Amino acid sequence: MVSRIAGIFAFYKKKKLDEHFLYKLRKYALKIKHRGNSRYIHEDDPIEIIVYQKKNNKSKLPLNLAFDNKNNIMIVIDGQIHNLNELSAKYVEQDNCAEKNEKDLVSIIKGYKKCGLNILNELIGSFSGILYDGKDLIGFKDPIGGKPLYFCENEDIFIFASELKALTPLHLKVNPIDPGSVKYALGKINNYYTFPDYIKKPNLFNLDSKHYAEKLKQTVKLSVKDNVAKGEKICGLLSGGLDSTIITHIAKDLVEDLNVYTVGTKASKDVTFAKKYTNLFDIAHTILDISLEDMLESLPKVIYALETFDAALIRSSVPMFLVSNKIKQDHGECILLTGEGGDELFGGYSYLLDYYSYDALNQELINLLEIEHKTGLQRVDRIPYFFSIEARAPLFDRRIVELALEIPSQFKILRKKKWGIAKKWILRKAFEDEMPSEFIWRKKQKFSNGAGSEFLLRDHINRIITDSEFKDEKHINSIFTLRSKEELYYWRIFKSLFNPTLETVSELGITSTYDI
Repeated sequence: MVSRIAGIFAFYKKKKLDEHFLYKLRKYALKIKHRGNSRYIHEDDPIEIIVYQKKNNKSKLPLNLAFDNKNNIMIVIDGQIHNLNELSAKYVEQDNCAEKNEKDLVSIIKGYKKCGLNILNELIGSFSGILYDGKDLIGFKDPIGGKPLYFCENEDIFIFASELKALTPLHLKVNPIDPGSVKYALGKINNYYTFPDYIKKPNLFNLDSKHYAEKLKQTVKLSVKDNVAKGEKICGLLSGGLDSTIITHIAKDLVEDLNVYTVGTKASKDVTFAKKYTNLFDIAHTILDISLEDMLESLPKVIYALETFDAALIRSSVPMFLVSNKIKQDHGECILLTGEGGDELFGGYSYLLDYYSYDALNQELINLLEIEHKTGLQRVDRIPYFFSIEARAPLFDRRIVELALEIPSQFKILRKKKWGIAKKWILRKAFEDEMPSEFIWRKKQKFSNGAGSEFLLRDHINRIITDSEFKDEKHINSIFTLRSKEELYYWRIFKSLFNPTLETVSELGITSTYDI
């Protein structure tokens, strides 16, 4: 696997455009240059593609794109695809390309020629990208939505971009491409993937929780292994909670010089547990202590990087922003492993305890999964990328997601009279023989709560915004009403930075539940 962190800005000209407008477009593309330190431009009327990517020191070829000149096909990838070797063996003649890097991506082009966009179903990894087939410019996103891609259009032009900030200056409605779907510049949208149905009425007498636990453990281990490549500098975020500790526990045996980071205030519960774990296993560990002043100073940059005003998302993004900055100072551009995914897939949020019907619980977990590309995964992408750091969330691997949908929800939130209630029970069981029990059975903490930052921001903002201000400004359009003074504070910053259309605001992801 090769890391293919990239920023994509590509447009299809529906008619001839004047040079002044084209100059402005190319200037807007600069807003995503943090996604790569090397720029590549491809012009082939009616398209123009600008790619920001990591510099490839071993080859003159760009890491993120490949061509089939004979058929005038080009592909650009942002992210990583784990099974490129298998695809190359299946679709590419071994002497077809001099460079292995190019051959790997050409395999997707060859697969596209053979089976169309169904080739996307064969890719395993976290990715988005574009493909030009000589006639149409096509954008696509993996089934989970780990890597972003947006589009906007009018009668003159159609544009794809990796981040919202590159498109909002056009004052058009900006839409995200949904996970598991493709968007054609010339019109249509197609879904190439749908989540498998969950088991609605499992016969638990015929199901063995040990079987699911073992399968889950092996799949998580495989995903972490696929997300660490030889030659990459690997760091990790360690909250001391279940999910990040599992990822760290696996990674420590795969990475020789693993460095993990914990962020928190002096009231942080994360720091204590993270210290215990790293001391126990002798892992290089850095603790970043943050203050209210640090958080307030970072807010404009956080909101610019994150591209939202959602209070819950910003709360958790502030500590991540500050620790990402520290990691960049210590290690430069590196790979950052996170524990994102366990709560959404295995029932870790406290409000899910109100879903006593297992069908209702399953449906809510699917709802969380379908919006994740606009919420938690948006944070995982945007915040580290702001510092040219690539974050990876192994638990959101498609193979784990599909297995999670197969596991009965009775094994996710376990309810037993003599035991009580255990959230993420099957994930805990999967690793209970490999990790100390105090880490396996630790109570869930939100990233911002465990870091101690959640209510510091809220309480400060509640003191500086009056009740009358909130009443006068909380209705931002006919669809959305701001839910708190804190969210109004963030909205003011967001609006000043992006000046978005109301249609664009309607496409933003908003966390459905959070503590006001």
